[in-house]
Amino acid sequence: MLRTKIKIIDAIRNGKNSCSKKEVSLNSGVSWGAMYKIVDTLLAEGTIFTRAEKPVGRGRPNIPLCLNAETAFFAGIDIGSENTRIVFTDLNLLVRHSESLKTTAYTNETAFWKWVDTVYESALKKSGLKKNTVNSIGIAISGTVDSENGLVFSAGNLGIPRESNLKVKQFSDACGRPACIYTTQVAAALAEYHFGSEAGAGNLATVGLGFGIGSGAVSNHVLLISHPKHPIGYIGHILIPNNDHKCVCGWTGCLEAYSGGRNLVATAAPLFKNAAAITSARTLDDLAQAADKTARKILNKAASYNAVGVANMIQLYSPEAVIFSGGQAKQDGYLYQQTLKEIAKLLPGGRDVCRFSITRLGQFQSAIGAARLAYENFF
Repeated sequence: MLRTKIKIIDAIRNGKNSCSKKEVSLNSGVSWGAMYKIVDTLLAEGTIFTRAEKPVGRGRPNIPLCLNAETAFFAGIDIGSENTRIVFTDLNLLVRHSESLKTTAYTNETAFWKWVDTVYESALKKSGLKKNTVNSIGIAISGTVDSENGLVFSAGNLGIPRESNLKVKQFSDACGRPACIYTTQVAAALAEYHFGSEAGAGNLATVGLGFGIGSGAVSNHVLLISHPKHPIGYIGHILIPNNDHKCVCGWTGCLEAYSGGRNLVATAAPLFKNAAAITSARTLDDLAQAADKTARKILNKAASYNAVGVANMIQLYSPEAVIFSGGQAKQDGYLYQQTLKEIAKLLPGGRDVCRFSITRLGQFQSAIGAARLAYENFF
């Protein structure tokens, strides 16, 4: 549940510097008395300001409320299996700085958080922002997370074993800023809900097709938060019958154990004379587009597995839209298009069930969502 202060600031931001107090109260759903008190506090501290307008006709002129975007900044860090992305946003949640780098190999908790702190400090310096202007930091990670207690339970594709329980407080203490942590797909779903092509859709799902495979959901305008004991969207670990591939989670038969990017390369390499040429899932996809029979056979199977995971999300949450992201989600990609075809086979009506698209937020989707989560938690 969003705090009242956040609801009011959101209403002012969404009003694009033209909302009156009355409109803020109506658009935020906050009572007049509570809204009035919080707005006065925000005005006094300089978080918002008023812009006088010339009167039109009789009566008092409209006095729009405006956000002071420079009041606070938020960092979002998305730690993926292969790449880590970081963004800094202002109070309007517009990205002021972004960058991407390779994710370091995991060795232990202390070294991991020290590396994250180094990534943050380096990006902060490049951004030109002063440290004390950054209000808070949101972290998204491709793994299993206990967000309530700030713990990374595990992240198999990063080499973080089960029950590691890495404490985000260790990073927060090092950088001197409050920090929260969520799964990559939780952050992705929130980013799409607020900033994506389907922004405002009360029911939507995100699907990440990359090194690993995962999903997130917004249901009835509520972001669903996953927990180690109550996982949401872990479609990469749905068990597929007759799938004998071993997963990093320790189970055999997970969707991701076959369809994940690294696993597709491992499956394909022995089947090609020039195994060294199969450097990535994208390489395999290019071969399939060029009508290579072996590549198509491998990816057709992956598409059928992907469809099972996506269809289950659709059955569970009835989203209006499903937004794909990740290295394997390319509009002209063979695997992506085949996945849509397989989904259509599984669900009567196929594409009529909901809208399918690829994120317009690009590679920084989850980093932007993480910055939004920092804002919601700490501002």
